[in-house]
Amino acid sequence: MQSRNHAGTLAGWQIRTLAIAFTCACILPISWGVLPSPAHAAAPPAAVDIPAVLQQATDYQFRFRDGEMDAATANVALLEKATVTEVGNADLWYAMGLAYVNLAARATMPGGNRANAVIALQKGMPALNRALQINPDHARALSLRAGMRAMMGVQMNAPTVLSQAIIDMNRAVELAPESVAVRLTRVFGAPVMPEELRNNVNEAADLDFLIEQANGNRAGNFMTILRADLHFENGETDSARQLYEMVANTGAASAAQVARSRLALFPQGRDAMMKDIKALRTVAGTQCSMCHGREIPLQVHR
Repeated sequence: MQSRNHAGTLAGWQIRTLAIAFTCACILPISWGVLPSPAHAAAPPAAVDIPAVLQQATDYQFRFRDGEMDAATANVALLEKATVTEVGNADLWYAMGLAYVNLAARATMPGGNRANAVIALQKGMPALNRALQINPDHARALSLRAGMRAMMGVQMNAPTVLSQAIIDMNRAVELAPESVAVRLTRVFGAPVMPEELRNNVNEAADLDFLIEQANGNRAGNFMTILRADLHFENGETDSARQLYEMVANTGAASAAQVARSRLALFPQGRDAMMKDIKALRTVAGTQCSMCHGREIPLQVHR
């Protein structure tokens, strides 16, 4: 895709990927600036209870993930008020950036107004920049911003932006190796990367970590399928088959359905398998119901 006269573009599914990764096609311009400095802010009101605000923000994030659409708007309102007071707290600014990404994701969903996604993202990136100005080692803010930039770099065919995004995602994992959010961002970003930039070692490490953290739940089932897919891509067919069979026999219904599809395609060869694998990648990280909430059949378009 050719570059345009704005800083970048993100598709709706990509916005939803980032929103889901951090609670765990529409073309949109983004501002890459920073918010006004505290010196130019209005006089702050009384101090807020930062831990309570962050806890409430987390609750809104999970409620949005589970289908309560109004929680995205409520979360933004909560954090806009809090950051007026606490202009120097990196955690609040990171939460604000994530809240805007959630709001943008909401705008790309059925019943949303896609024009609102533009506004949300124009505010979200500067909020993340502010968090990193305050604390350059804020792993989640670094990872979320890198995830956005990686997808921008792919869409705009901008190798420099993409390369820096990969560096930042890797650094975020180094800073917070036990963070599910930063690992998910790197895993969900991998399939959109040009093949020559994918790092199978990092993908495998992230998936192994996430599978262990999930402890056998439905999200873990789908991470296991993605791990089996990576085995297959690397020519490790016996390892891939073993994991597919495990999910087919013991996994949640929707995950078992995908695993059985993989096993049925094995005799048809690599091309058929890769088509099925790529079909799952198009929805991995964009359908909350795939891993959370009520069990429903997974909609994968092949």
